[in-house]
Amino acid sequence: MIDAKFKWKLADNASSATVDNLEKELGISRILATLLAQQGIDSTEQAKKFFEPSMEEIHDPTLLHDMDKAVERIEQAVEKQEQITIYGDYDADGITSTSLMYETLLSVGANVNYYVPNRFTDGYGPNMDAYQRLIDNGTQLFITVDNGVSGKNVIDKVMAAGVDVVITDHHELPADLPNAVAIVHPRYPGSNYPFPDLSGVGVAFKVAWALTGEFPIEELDLVAIGEIADVVNVTDENHALISYGIQQLRQGMRPGLAALMKLADIKANNLTDQDIGFGIAPRLNALGRIADANDGVKLLTSLDENESQKLAKEVDQANKERQNLVAEIMKEAEKQANSSANQQKKTLLIVGKGWHQGVLGIVASRIMSETGKPTIVASTDQNNPTLIKGSGRSVDSFNLFNALEAHRELFTTFGGHPAACGLSFDQGNIAPLQIALEEEASQQKFDPTVKQTLPIAMQLEPADVTQQLYNDIQRVAPFGPGNMEPVFELNNVKVVDVKTMGQEHQHLKFSIVSGKENLTVVAFGQGNLATLLSAPTGQVNLAVKVSLNEWRGKKSVQLMLEDLQINGTVIIDERTNKLTPQLFSSSDYYIVREPRLRDNIAPHVAPGYTLSIEEAIKTDFSGQRVTLVDCPSSEEMLKQIFAEDEGEPAIIRLLLYQRKSAYLAGLPTRNDFAQLYRFIYKQKELKWPIQAKAVSNQLKINMDRLNLMIQVFSEAGFVTIKDDVLKFNEPTNKTDLTQTKRYQKQLAQYKVEQQLLFNDAATVAKWLLEYLNLE
Repeated sequence: MIDAKFKWKLADNASSATVDNLEKELGISRILATLLAQQGIDSTEQAKKFFEPSMEEIHDPTLLHDMDKAVERIEQAVEKQEQITIYGDYDADGITSTSLMYETLLSVGANVNYYVPNRFTDGYGPNMDAYQRLIDNGTQLFITVDNGVSGKNVIDKVMAAGVDVVITDHHELPADLPNAVAIVHPRYPGSNYPFPDLSGVGVAFKVAWALTGEFPIEELDLVAIGEIADVVNVTDENHALISYGIQQLRQGMRPGLAALMKLADIKANNLTDQDIGFGIAPRLNALGRIADANDGVKLLTSLDENESQKLAKEVDQANKERQNLVAEIMKEAEKQANSSANQQKKTLLIVGKGWHQGVLGIVASRIMSETGKPTIVASTDQNNPTLIKGSGRSVDSFNLFNALEAHRELFTTFGGHPAACGLSFDQGNIAPLQIALEEEASQQKFDPTVKQTLPIAMQLEPADVTQQLYNDIQRVAPFGPGNMEPVFELNNVKVVDVKTMGQEHQHLKFSIVSGKENLTVVAFGQGNLATLLSAPTGQVNLAVKVSLNEWRGKKSVQLMLEDLQINGTVIIDERTNKLTPQLFSSSDYYIVREPRLRDNIAPHVAPGYTLSIEEAIKTDFSGQRVTLVDCPSSEEMLKQIFAEDEGEPAIIRLLLYQRKSAYLAGLPTRNDFAQLYRFIYKQKELKWPIQAKAVSNQLKINMDRLNLMIQVFSEAGFVTIKDDVLKFNEPTNKTDLTQTKRYQKQLAQYKVEQQLLFNDAATVAKWLLEYLNLE
């Protein structure tokens, strides 16, 4: 059995009466009506409002704290033609915030420029050196976007020097705020703004609206990108802002975005929030990670076609470099994460050398997703070899910020929130940090074996998955926190045509049988599942999202794998006649019959996981991964290995290495025995084993079979071997040679090899499951 990675939680049944009413009154499918009901929509009026959000849902910008002060100071700067600098941030939300504010100020005639800080030299938020350079170059008013509230030390100094700062931000508010001209923030203490979860670009949009006095609909495309990239709640006014923003994006008014979407193979007319979240946003984020985020602002604001295409290529190339860096670091990080020492830990601290600092957060997130453990990925700093810098990511059930906050003495810098952090520390603090993380895991009673929940909207049959279903699902988009994209459960599917994709076979693609045309399922980063799904198995259950694939103008619905479970033991066929260390990298029990082979393998496997047959018989493999390294000597031995288990093993992996094959040597026939008997009777004595090869050639019996026959003759008393001389003995009783112990042992080896080594994978798996009563 392959257990699901997540705990699947099927949504409570929606009211049948509500679903019936929505289905009838709106003329929609029952699945769509059910999805609406699960969102708490129980009337046609609510449904129509949800399908077609109104501008009236977007709140008055003047309700935001200090909006009047911000507008007044900006208008004053515009009127006096003061130099205004927009101080942005290097992620997608910051880039879109900067672009939106820049375009808005240009439209009202401001003397404006922008500065997006460098992640490595400036860091996040206000940087005094950067502010001073800008002041020296003439800046008279700063407007921060997507940052500022945590920059009291810098902003207070700037204000004291006579340069005003207007803060627009959405991040967590510290207890001690900067003394700025204005702080425009949706969660400012004591303010009455009705929705707290705008992103940086959402706040910038509100400032643009208040400043111009007109609803800046042409800027909503930037709002959609920034809000989706920052994973904000998509309810309330964000639902309308993002919905209208997607409509703007579909019109393709920005040359830079049009060029970028073409490179990303995103069709503007069918663009969804998923295209933004997985196509556009990562490319903009890549600039801040490994290049210059200012180029992102240029891309989004340029009206020049040639410049836009050039910038789009640079952005796309930065994303490819980011992908390569992540892939390269992931190889080493996964090795560390899967080490025997780390497998025993509840948390992970993974430290490399020379890893690119800009992508460590992505790597940490992926390792966390794979292992279910809070993960910090760090690396030595190029400019200071004794300093380690890193990023951490955590699951919902472990507060990473609190865990590290209690040990601030270990860090030179530290900041973050419950799910993520950034930090630096001296090399000598690696071990103390590892100890501290494990202690905090115990204190928070964190258990990585407790699964995170995966909400399931409903159970479907493969035949339910159609393009109409995809269209229905898109009617309840955009998706994100507060309105998660529905995940569906498909049970007992038949899997066919399993393939891996990508240069390193890191992605997975397979089909499930569904009526006349099979359904394609894609799983990015899960190529390792190919061997599990290729093997004949029991019941396969999938948790999937529904997407649309377009290739050469043809659209087809496809499924994106979120999770899977396989009921019953999975047989993985990796039979080989060549053993390499790579075959022993997984966390299996390795059962090895031959002592010498066992000794050779043990150094490559965690202590206690290389077992003899005798040790294996005493081990309960319920729910475990088991590898049969060499072939058992009999079917009975095979059965004994698993006979006392309380439950089924999850996986039986077959290497079945065999140095000499009893099956290929063949069993001696009655005629073989008679021929050899006559030969020895005639010779009386032979020099043995000196003359063995000559006898083999003369009788045309291979050496393995000849040696077996001599051993059988010896057991039956027909021959004796002493001092390298084989002598014939006159038999006193008639003996059935096939009943000798030596012959029976060879027969047992022959039979088990015949079943396990010389049949196709499907036949071997079927026989093994039946023989071991695992079906």
